[in-house]
Amino acid sequence: MAMRNVLSRLLRIRELEEEQSRVRLEELAGARARVGLEMESAIRENGDGRAWFQQAIAGGDALGRAEGLAAMEVAGLRRAWIAPLLREAEEELERQREEFLGRRTDRLQAETLDAEARAGAELEAGRRAQQMLDDWYGRRRRKPPEGTGGSGRG
Repeated sequence: MAMRNVLSRLLRIRELEEEQSRVRLEELAGARARVGLEMESAIRENGDGRAWFQQAIAGGDALGRAEGLAAMEVAGLRRAWIAPLLREAEEELERQREEFLGRRTDRLQAETLDAEARAGAELEAGRRAQQMLDDWYGRRRRKPPEGTGGSGRG
């Protein structure tokens, strides 16, 4: 009984740890997605700057060319600044994913042990109940029937 209580508590702890790890994983996935969107935005800005530059060349607009080049340069700097953040976010997400899977494995193992302990306790309770029933029936059969008592009268 005490072992079953310990295993039930262990299972509850493992469930809580898994849940916390899952929440952290979701937070990191969201952060990674936000950084990914920033990178996509910088790539789009680079493309917009390039299109602006090409239009300015076709139209002979020197100021437009300079603006296009500046937009491409700013977008390139943003990409260079975001790239390590994106790598870091992906690495952290992968570490958290591995931790989550480890927590899930721990919880599943504790769940298996708890289920085995419960099954064993139920089996033992069934055995005890059957033993009590057998003992009761055995005592009942050994008693002399009432009214035929052992007083010698007959």
